[in-house]
Amino acid sequence: MSKKPSFANLGARLAPKTVETPAAAPLAVMEEAAQAETAAVKPPRGKRQPDGRRGILVRARPEAWKALKMVALDREVTLQDVMTEAINDVLAKHGKPPVA
Repeated sequence: MSKKPSFANLGARLAPKTVETPAAAPLAVMEEAAQAETAAVKPPRGKRQPDGRRGILVRARPEAWKALKMVALDREVTLQDVMTEAINDVLAKHGKPPVA
């Protein structure tokens, strides 16, 4: 059976590690390193489905969610299908072709 860790030295274990920095690094070297680091970092991308679809988060009041769910149940379709139809209706209302 393993021994439980002690909280006596918790502060020392969680204290940030000190990293020594070079005393007099040339400015050009530091700028090059910063540019290389910035170029290597890619912007975060949203999670996508294999077919390229992306998620949309909508906050709705409980009564609105319940009403939409009832529409889906009455038509025997998923809530996803109801929302896809709603997106297409908004696009058609504004003169855009349905794409969802």
